[in-house]
Amino acid sequence: MSQLARKYGVSKQRIFQILMKAKELGYAVNRPRLLARRHGIDQCEVCNRILQVAEKDDLITKNQLCQLLSLEYKICSWHLNQLKGSGFVSKKFATMRSERLVVALQYYRYSSLPPSVVGRKFGYRNFYSLLSYQKKKGIAVERALNFPEASLLEREAPTGTPFVAQNHS
Repeated sequence: MSQLARKYGVSKQRIFQILMKAKELGYAVNRPRLLARRHGIDQCEVCNRILQVAEKDDLITKNQLCQLLSLEYKICSWHLNQLKGSGFVSKKFATMRSERLVVALQYYRYSSLPPSVVGRKFGYRNFYSLLSYQKKKGIAVERALNFPEASLLEREAPTGTPFVAQNHS
């Protein structure tokens, strides 16, 4: 609006009044948002670094992301919002605030322990409800363990000498 005001020599308030009047008369008024702040995501070094982190792991807090990239919180948040708005990064990326919860979810994802044991280890009484809440929010916390069938069979029946009960008579 300020460009129109400068071009025609009227105030921004008058431009806004003209647009509202046109809208009342039935004209379609399309006002592009923040055209002055075009952001080239492909050329931006910060955005590319955020994309690299997003490819590795989606369980991270904004504070951890800022520390990892060694950036100020405001700058990191602005670039992250640009990426989320354009669809390069999931809207769920870096939304958790608790670093303890992130560490617990990562540990759960890569260990074979049940949720109750993982929860007790990190100080959560009902870790299973946290898991279901995160799933409901759309954050994937599925286990990343893919045991081959051979290793599962080895665990069930170890190879070597079979167990023989000895009688002490």
